[in-house]
Amino acid sequence: MLKFDEGVYLENGRITYETREEIEKIADEISKEGFKNIFFISVGGSISIMWPIQEMLKQMTDIPVFSEQAGEVVLTGHKQLTKDSIVIMASKSGDTKESVAAAEWCKEQGFRVVSLVGTPGTPLEKASRWVIPNKAKNGVEFEYMQLFMLVFKMLKNAGEFPTYTKFADQLETLPENLLNAKKKFEPVADEIAKTYYNEPYNIWVGDGEIWGEVYLFSMCILEEMQWVRTKAVSSSEFFHGTLELVDEDVPVFLVKGEGKRRVLDERVEKFCKQYTKKLVVLDTKDYELNGIDDEFRWILAPAISSTLLVDRLARYYEKYTGHDLDMRRYYRQFDY
Repeated sequence: MLKFDEGVYLENGRITYETREEIEKIADEISKEGFKNIFFISVGGSISIMWPIQEMLKQMTDIPVFSEQAGEVVLTGHKQLTKDSIVIMASKSGDTKESVAAAEWCKEQGFRVVSLVGTPGTPLEKASRWVIPNKAKNGVEFEYMQLFMLVFKMLKNAGEFPTYTKFADQLETLPENLLNAKKKFEPVADEIAKTYYNEPYNIWVGDGEIWGEVYLFSMCILEEMQWVRTKAVSSSEFFHGTLELVDEDVPVFLVKGEGKRRVLDERVEKFCKQYTKKLVVLDTKDYELNGIDDEFRWILAPAISSTLLVDRLARYYEKYTGHDLDMRRYYRQFDY
């Protein structure tokens, strides 16, 4: 596969799953102390992978769950955010400016923070009450694994996810399954990127537990890393503005999930089949999860999407645009 090391990937999966005991211990400590609500606070790609979990929790628990942009909550506060809250944050670098400021602000207020941190000894680690080491060198799907273990163990402790142990046991097989998904998607990714890399405008659509992934890929990969002009819109909002920009020459990329909102994706698909010749449908159902019960597929759909888009499709866009994924004009290049 293009710019991909299978051995390193599977090792990243192994060391991620090995943090299960540490994560579950943190979840138990949080549950023992008690909490009234959960706040996901981060920015950019980190907050986008928390949105799918927030959507899941809306359907799985009566515990109030909020997500806030780090740069905003410091300025406005939030009346529901108190010492009885649990704040979950994440940063691969551990020094994302807005997230560090938010974590330090929470610490000053006496709010408890648990963070996924990819780099030891960084400011976010120092500002957090609990730290989950994100040791994987790459792979957003590994952050999902850790967030799943943390949040769903908390739900189990609250009596709201009784099948957690089975889910977490089966999660060990996820990296191997996702590796197989990558292999299956490889020629598809090549063809998509070759066909659409130079389009002047692209529309990306998804909903529910997939929305965060659509947002992440369109903004953090295509816009930030490839300078490709995109529009990300949810399937539910597509028919309230964006549909008027669709014609036969406008590419529409639809990422279909497996939860209750899939029906909204299918409505978009039906419309676009009539009005554009450039509809690309990516369906997580097309990829097997051997050894994982079907009841958990809708939860794992964002991880499938991430392993296909953020890893494989991004690499093929890089191949055809000639624009290195690490090249930036502004981001982290100077103070602003």
